[in-house]
Amino acid sequence: MNGFNSVIIGTAILAAGIFVLFTILVLRRFLSERNKAKRDRRATAITRSYLQRVSGQRVEDQTDWSRRIRLDAIRRILPLLRGGERKRLLQIAELDGVLAQTIRNSHSLYGAERINAIHLLQRFGSEVCIARLRQLMAHDKSLRVRLEAAFALGANGALPPPRETLRILHALDRAPTRLDVALLRATAPLYPEQMVLLLEDDLPGDWRARIIDALGWSGDMSMIELLAGFAVNPESEIRCAALRAAGKLGHPAAAKWIVRSFADPVAAVRLQAIAAAVELGLREALPELQRLRGDGELWVRLRAEQALDRLDSDDAAGSAITDSPSQQGVIG
Repeated sequence: MNGFNSVIIGTAILAAGIFVLFTILVLRRFLSERNKAKRDRRATAITRSYLQRVSGQRVEDQTDWSRRIRLDAIRRILPLLRGGERKRLLQIAELDGVLAQTIRNSHSLYGAERINAIHLLQRFGSEVCIARLRQLMAHDKSLRVRLEAAFALGANGALPPPRETLRILHALDRAPTRLDVALLRATAPLYPEQMVLLLEDDLPGDWRARIIDALGWSGDMSMIELLAGFAVNPESEIRCAALRAAGKLGHPAAAKWIVRSFADPVAAVRLQAIAAAVELGLREALPELQRLRGDGELWVRLRAEQALDRLDSDDAAGSAITDSPSQQGVIG
């Protein structure tokens, strides 16, 4: 009997425990949904308030919103705005002191925290953010942080002139990295003439090649004559860089020397010439590409085959558009 009573008591305790646990879960779910609804209403109110302020409308003064909550709202709104509206929102955010914590984090003793702050500063891109990024790029003790700050400035079109960038980052004292390449490509549209001036210096070969490569991202079609000269440089890496830049620049005047590079004695140059021909859609390169199908290098043969398929498919697509009934009707 005692054993039976013990079972009953144990079962009752277990049932009571399950009931209490279930009640806690239900209550927690209820509170979570109520708080979520409250947060959603608050987020909507903050968003509406900022949008009204950006458009110059009158709004009620809200003092119970923390800077963190305001920052989250601005991060949601920012991608939706362009031009003057975006600039006004950032100005209002600065007046509200919303970016103050991010600026403080950029002064942290820990490099990881400074880098996280840099990512936020890059995203906002206001005048205050750009100014702080320039300070970090020029004076931070960590090269990694300086590079991150430079990349953030590049993303905002605010990099200093290329010679200053290379000096600040002590770039020429080391081998270029992929981040350095990205920085040079971001700098080229801002300072194409100064990029050309750099090539007059006595530069390490790998840096010279990277600068030539970056000219293709400048968007300046007058660079094509300069690239033609580098396409016959004794250094194969320089020839590759010139071909890569020409392919990106997309100027048809490069067709002649791109096709001529198919006969280059260095396989890497031939590969880059194939890539440039595809970028420009050079139909005149088809005979040389057919010849490269018998090249002594396997990768050259494979790339030539792929280029032929690509150019043929592009040509077929163009013919299909031209021969379509609707197009014929327009032509007729």
